[in-house]
Amino acid sequence: MKKSAFWTFIFSCWPGAGQMYLGYTKRGASLMTGFLLLLGASNFLNLWLFATFTPVVWFYAFFDAWSIRNMDPAKREQFPDDFLLFPQFDQRSSAEQFAKSHRRAFGIGLILLGFYVLYNNLLLPPLAALINTVKVDLYWLWRLANGLPTLVVAVLIILLGLRLMRGERRADDEIVEYRGEEEE
Repeated sequence: MKKSAFWTFIFSCWPGAGQMYLGYTKRGASLMTGFLLLLGASNFLNLWLFATFTPVVWFYAFFDAWSIRNMDPAKREQFPDDFLLFPQFDQRSSAEQFAKSHRRAFGIGLILLGFYVLYNNLLLPPLAALINTVKVDLYWLWRLANGLPTLVVAVLIILLGLRLMRGERRADDEIVEYRGEEEE
């Protein structure tokens, strides 16, 4: 049974809601989470680059909902409702395996989030009060403190890029010293 075209259009205007209306809850949750993470990251980190991908997610979600609605019932039976990035994530064993294999990344993320909360709630308010009471122009200090999270993320991105470029060294890799051209 096809769902209403009017309600499909209304729900499709928000990424993921159209899929949820059509019964694809996991797919819709993936799209909605991705869209909101892009918006949040672009706002939180002052990185407009993330915001440029939000229209891509929005259009994909909009047209994906309409393609699901217009599918033949037989084809819809063969089109499973899975998470977009991690299919079969709802199975307990795969969720536990994912958590174990990414434990370090989650730990680092939680530590960084904790530092940000401390920074935002304990450091910035006294700094703002200090700048407001001092007659000297300390606006540059406020800008520096306010841009610190963006600076930290930029440094982490650069370090991650350097690590990816360097690659992982294996124990069986032999380092051969270059001794110049040999004369024959």
